Amino acid sequence: MKELRYIELENSYADFSISISPAIEYALERGEAKPAVVLDIFGEDSITSGFLDDPEKSLDLDYCRKRNIIVRRRLNSGGAIYAPKGSAILVLYINTTQTWVSLQSIQEAFEVCLSALSDAVREIFGIEANYRPLNDIEVEGKKLVASSARLENGVLTVRMLINVVPIDVEILKKAIITPPEKIQDKKISDTGRRYTCLEQETGRAVSPHELRALTEISAKKIFGKDIRLIENRLTEIEQRYAQDYRKRYIADEWFYANSERIRFKGRHSGSLRVEARAKAVAGLIRVTLLISEATIKDVIITGDFHPAPYRVVTDMENALRGKQCDIKIIRTVIEEFFKRPDVEMAGIEPEDFLEAFNKAFAEANIN
Repeated sequence: MKELRYIELENSYADFSISISPAIEYALERGEAKPAVVLDIFGEDSITSGFLDDPEKSLDLDYCRKRNIIVRRRLNSGGAIYAPKGSAILVLYINTTQTWVSLQSIQEAFEVCLSALSDAVREIFGIEANYRPLNDIEVEGKKLVASSARLENGVLTVRMLINVVPIDVEILKKAIITPPEKIQDKKISDTGRRYTCLEQETGRAVSPHELRALTEISAKKIFGKDIRLIENRLTEIEQRYAQDYRKRYIADEWFYANSERIRFKGRHSGSLRVEARAKAVAGLIRVTLLISEATIKDVIITGDFHPAPYRVVTDMENALRGKQCDIKIIRTVIEEFFKRPDVEMAGIEPEDFLEAFNKAFAEANIN
């Protein structure tokens, strides 16, 4: 039978991302819970940095502290996100082994789910919302929905963050650091003007009832009209996992785990530090290198792209460490990862990584 648990919550996006979301994923991976669709209408403002990014480079943390804004490094990919009270996230937690689930890759999930959601937005609100590859929904060039996806251990998670209420432009501009490469392909380059919301587009308040209808219609467009949403709640085991995850992921050890302060600690001596960025369809790629005698002593790859599995980035760093700063050698290493059958790099090509390394080598005056 085609059915999903329907769970409605009211948490900040930051706390949902570091506790409830991974708890549902883990329970589903272990066969302890059933697939679900979750609608979380945010109860307070928050900001998150993506799993693969360095929050010290994607956020102005001093500003966030002064404004008492909740900030977390979440467990899913994508860029830094400011999620105000009253906006919402629609999340699918799907077991890809189920016969009625056709979604088998991150790229397919983005295309199908975001196309379905944009159709539902047009149907309910009369807004000309359109899917913009790889992972956005826009209205006349302004972002209405941002999304990320995870495919690990047979569990596909698709997160679609819906701008329901207006965004505080001052917070957006001052809290989130936007490198110029990030907006080079955008129709609207001004960060504050690049976003819109349902209330702005409709000229009225949007009710929780309408967001529930949006969830149901989107699910039917994704999985077929015979899908059933069964009103439900988190199980006791999911709640227990959520408590455990929250304790772990509010710690500084997790928040700064991808930062230079942790990764390069004690390794700078005798090395030249260089950093470079490149923009792929999927998002920003940043490489930070410690170079000694034209050799990569250490490397950190960060950004807001969406690889599967996540560990492939760590595998790539391990393979690059100790290699000569020769772009031909780097190309060979990178291309081997793209050939792996267990790896998906939606919206990224080897040339995107090579562009970042070329820039880094140029900064180090290595031809």
